[in-house]
Amino acid sequence: MAVSTLEVDRNIATLRLNSQAFSELSNKELASMFEESIQNIKGIAYFWATIGSDNKGIKNTVAEGEEWLGGPFASTIGLQYYIDYLTSGSTSLVNEDRIKKNRIQVFPNKNIEKLLFPFIKADVHFNKNMTPKTIVETRGFGNRLGFKKGITLILGAGNVSSIPLLDTIYDMVVNRHTILLKLNPVNDYLLPVFEKVFENFIDKGFMIVTKGNIDISQYMTNHAGVTNMHLTGSDKTYENIVYGRLLSENEKGKKTLQKLNKKPFTTELGNVTPFIIHPGNWSKSEIRYQARKIATAKLNNNGFNCIAAQVIVLPKDWRHTPSLIHEIKKQLSNEKDRLAYYPNSIETLTTLKSDNKFTQVNDLTCATPHLTKDLELNDYFENNEVWSSTLFFKEIEYEDETDFSNKAISYVSNDLWGNLGVAVLIKNYSSKKNEHILNNYVENLNYGTVAINEWPALGFIIPTMPWGGFPGNKDSNIQSGQGYVHNAFFFESPQKGVLYSKFKLPFIDPVWFTSNKKGSRVFKNLTYYQIDNSKRNLIKLIFSALI
Repeated sequence: MAVSTLEVDRNIATLRLNSQAFSELSNKELASMFEESIQNIKGIAYFWATIGSDNKGIKNTVAEGEEWLGGPFASTIGLQYYIDYLTSGSTSLVNEDRIKKNRIQVFPNKNIEKLLFPFIKADVHFNKNMTPKTIVETRGFGNRLGFKKGITLILGAGNVSSIPLLDTIYDMVVNRHTILLKLNPVNDYLLPVFEKVFENFIDKGFMIVTKGNIDISQYMTNHAGVTNMHLTGSDKTYENIVYGRLLSENEKGKKTLQKLNKKPFTTELGNVTPFIIHPGNWSKSEIRYQARKIATAKLNNNGFNCIAAQVIVLPKDWRHTPSLIHEIKKQLSNEKDRLAYYPNSIETLTTLKSDNKFTQVNDLTCATPHLTKDLELNDYFENNEVWSSTLFFKEIEYEDETDFSNKAISYVSNDLWGNLGVAVLIKNYSSKKNEHILNNYVENLNYGTVAINEWPALGFIIPTMPWGGFPGNKDSNIQSGQGYVHNAFFFESPQKGVLYSKFKLPFIDPVWFTSNKKGSRVFKNLTYYQIDNSKRNLIKLIFSALI
C-alpha cells in the first residue's frame, strides 16, 4: 500500500511527541537499547542476508558473503563500538599519549580484528592546528554540548543494507533525535528487517521506518516537523532537495544561490574512485594479486557502491602497465555473471556497450557486461559515477617516481569528481626509500579515506574510521558530501582516515576478495561470533576460514 501524506503527518506527530523523552535518554539507557538491537539482529540476520542476496541475484553463491559483511556484520560491530563509547567514553583507546603528529591509530583494537583483518591498520588524521588536548576534549557532539529535541529524516541508501542502520545510530548518539527512516525504493524490502532490529525504539515512539516514492520523499524533506536530514545517495538528489533543481556548471560553487530547503543537512554522496598505481618492480604474482584486488573493488555489489573502483591511474611506459591492464581485464572476464539489479543500470550498460570505445571483457552471453575503456581528455566519466560494472584506465607521463606521485595527486584532485576515497597501490611503502613518496600521498590526497594498498571500502566497515567526503565541500558544489558517519570515537573535527595494508598477503587472498570462495561461510559465522563472542561460534569461524 502506498504511503500517504496523512500517514507522514501522523508519523512525524508521533516522533515529535516523543522527541523530548528521547533527548533526555541517558547514555546508559541508549546503550542498553542498542544491546537489545544486537540481539534482534541475531534473530533476523539469516533472513536479512538471504533477502538481500535474493533481490540482488546472488543467493547460494560465494557473493552472498557480501550481504553478510555489508549487512548484519557491519551493523553489529558498529553498534558494539557505540555501546563501548556510551558506557566508557572509549577512554582507554583515546588519550593524548596516543596522538602522534596529529594522528591516532584507531584500528585494530581487538585480537579478533587482527586475526580477521591481517596486516591492516587505520589512523585518523587531524588538522595541524589542533593540539592533542583539543582533539581529546572535543569529542561527542551532543554528548559534550548537550542535546536538543528534534526529528532527523534519514534518507536511506539503496545499495548496501547496513547504511540506513549505521546512519541512524550515528544520529541517535550525536544528536539524540527521534528518527524517521525512509528506505530507498531499491531496497525497501528491508522494511521488516529494520522494524525488527529497531523494535524497541519503534515501540517507544523514538523511531519510525517507512518507505515511499519520490513525491513522498519530497513531502518529508519539506515537512515543517523535520528539523534535520541525512542523505546517503546522489549529489543530484541533494541538489533537488536543497535547490529544487540540478545546478548548472556555472552555478557550482557560488555562495549566492537561493536555497529552497535550509534545514541542517549531512550527506555522503559518492565518488569517482581512483586507484593510483605507483611504479615499482612488481613480480608476476603481485601483478595478478593487485588485479584481483581491483576487480573486487569494481565488482563487489556488482559495482553499485559509492566507493567502487572507477579510474585506474597508471604510469605511462612503466614496464608493468600493459601486464597489469591485461590481468585486470582477465580477472574481470573470469568473474561470475551477476545481476545488474539497480534500476536503469542494464540500459546504461547496453548503451555503453554499443559505443566502440568500450570493450566487453567477459563472455558476450553474460547478462551483465563487464566493460573497460581508456579515458579521453575531459571524459564524461571523470566527473560522473558510472554506477555499474565498468572500469576506466588513465595513463600519466612522468619522469621519476616523485614526479609520478605529484602528477597523480594533481590529476585525481583536480580532474576527478568527488573526494570520498582513494587507493594507492605502492610496493614497499614503509621503506626508507619510499618514505617521502608515502608522505606525499598521505598528506596531499584530500579525500575522506586514503587507502594504502587496499580498497577504501574497508574504511566503511571499520567503525572507528570517519566515513564521508574531505572537509570543506561547499553547499553549491557538494562533491562527496558534508559531515561524517561511523566515527565511533566521535571526533568532532577529523580531517581524514588513512588505511594501511600489506602490499600482498602470503598464500591466500583476503576473505573479502571476490576471488576468495570462502566469503559466504566466513562472514556468516563471523556475524554470529561477533554477536555472542561464544567459543562455539569461534570454532565455526576458524573452520570456515581454513577448510
